[in-house]
Amino acid sequence: MEQAAQGFGSMLKLMMMGIGSLSKAFYNKYGEEALPIITEVAKQGGVEYGKIMQQMAPARGMKAAAESFKVMDSMMKMGTEIVEVSDDTFHFRVSKCPLGIEGTSKKLCEALMTNDKEMMSTFLGKEVDMKILKSVAVGDKECEVIYSVK
Repeated sequence: MEQAAQGFGSMLKLMMMGIGSLSKAFYNKYGEEALPIITEVAKQGGVEYGKIMQQMAPARGMKAAAESFKVMDSMMKMGTEIVEVSDDTFHFRVSKCPLGIEGTSKKLCEALMTNDKEMMSTFLGKEVDMKILKSVAVGDKECEVIYSVK
């Protein structure tokens, strides 16, 4: 089973890098004009991911969401460090961008991260705020993100 999870993790990593590469190319060609389109596509995908998480997770809440992130990290080897988890907050750091957008821009990072924000909001059934404190997209050594229930 471990080998299957690793294989799935490699496939997922490749898919996410493809999304990042396509978004980066679109952004490089069209600049900030591309951001609303990237944001909207990411938002729609996040809603669908959140619905899948609702079906798969035995419990709902920020702690269950953090557990899902741990599972993803174990498959994709992103170097996720959980800083804090409570009933209404999930704060983590990750050493590798799963989308591969290092050295691009904070705006592209924020547009793509709309996916995760909407995924969390849909999964929890509550509006979630997202703060990106650090981002490898702008040259930081790690990404640092806080989700909190509004």
